[in-house]
Amino acid sequence: MGRPEKPVNTSGGIATQFARELRELRARAGNPTYREMARSAMFSSSVLSSAASGNRMPSLQVTLAFVAACGGDDEAWRRHWHAATSGYTQPPFGGRKRRPTLFQRRGTPPHPAQLPQRPRGFTGRTTELAWLRSPRDTPLVISGPAGVGKSDLALHYAHSIAEQTDGQLYADLGGLRHGGGAPPAPATADVLDGFLRALGVDDDQLSGTFDHRAGLYRTLLAERRLVVVLDNVQDEQQVRPLLAETTTSTTLLVSRKRLLGLRDVHRLQLTPLPRGDSIAMITAALPHVAVSAGPDCDRLAELCGDLPLALDLALRKIASRPRLTLRRVVEEWRLNGTSVDWLSVGDLSLRDSLESAYRTLSAPARELLERLAQTPPAGFDAVSAALDELVEEIADAGLLAHPDPYLDGHGVPPPVRDFVLSTVGAGGHELSALAGPVSA
Repeated sequence: MGRPEKPVNTSGGIATQFARELRELRARAGNPTYREMARSAMFSSSVLSSAASGNRMPSLQVTLAFVAACGGDDEAWRRHWHAATSGYTQPPFGGRKRRPTLFQRRGTPPHPAQLPQRPRGFTGRTTELAWLRSPRDTPLVISGPAGVGKSDLALHYAHSIAEQTDGQLYADLGGLRHGGGAPPAPATADVLDGFLRALGVDDDQLSGTFDHRAGLYRTLLAERRLVVVLDNVQDEQQVRPLLAETTTSTTLLVSRKRLLGLRDVHRLQLTPLPRGDSIAMITAALPHVAVSAGPDCDRLAELCGDLPLALDLALRKIASRPRLTLRRVVEEWRLNGTSVDWLSVGDLSLRDSLESAYRTLSAPARELLERLAQTPPAGFDAVSAALDELVEEIADAGLLAHPDPYLDGHGVPPPVRDFVLSTVGAGGHELSALAGPVSA
């Protein structure tokens, strides 16, 4: 086993950055020794080692020999070398770098501010915010049921640290979550290229392979202080190339799923608001009801399942109609189970949010959800492994909370129950033997 390679010279400016990329290419090739590379490169092992030292920029011939020995893209690296050496001046030995890093345009690097508006009515989540503020060097996954306020929490936190960063990046990966009129989910490559352009990467640097561009992006996450919000993530494959381990930047992944396929991430599972926070949200939006309608506030929170989205839609609608009282709204919902249809404002609709989750379920999972909406939690006397899998599927779709809600007494949230019963009717489907005995 050969002796360990010396660290890259960190004072070489562009040569330092270029050396790091060469070493990353060699690592992806399985870290062949320089002696092994020299057999096919027609340059000595010492020349190849020097190319990845960061002391000076290697020549084009040495660079291409190094790349060929590691199975890299010859043409992409040829363009990369020309772009890197355009106007480059070798620093004196022991000198400081004279230009910005390779991936920034000359002058002050861009400071993107892509975050959507901060959620002005944000309430509570003190414990969760404290958790987010704890130092971590890996991406953070915020997951939970539909309407539980995942995006609002991520944006509230991102805005709270925005002034301490070199920029904020945002992408909505949800696509058709609001129905057929919404645009499809963006391709990961398009999101990556958009982020690189926002961070000042020149167009000629975007002509390399996808892996090369992803490497540039991860390098920038390590070099700069950025906060990145990837909202409405559908699956692990969408975001895996955009993740990096860094002590300077923070990446927040927002998804109904826990994204268990991602390794080495920290996870925060959101549940509905504590009742006290729900009441605080109601009285802040409708201060005139704080004293006179206490029981109605509690009932509204209950019928909304303490879900921030449902509460927000209800409060906006009530505030826009001064003659509408909380008691009237609550009584109408209680008698007719119409909350899911009433909770819509403009292009925002609770039904749309729940439908997008419901459409992802398999037929057995839909049948189980319908039975859960009609059966008290105590009605399920046994749980098989197969039933457990269906519960996980429903929870990952965003229609139940982890862990198994009907087994620990929480049951189906009232808005989800209203949606299910109004969508599939009260007649019901017969479950297979998966569900076990069900009481009358």
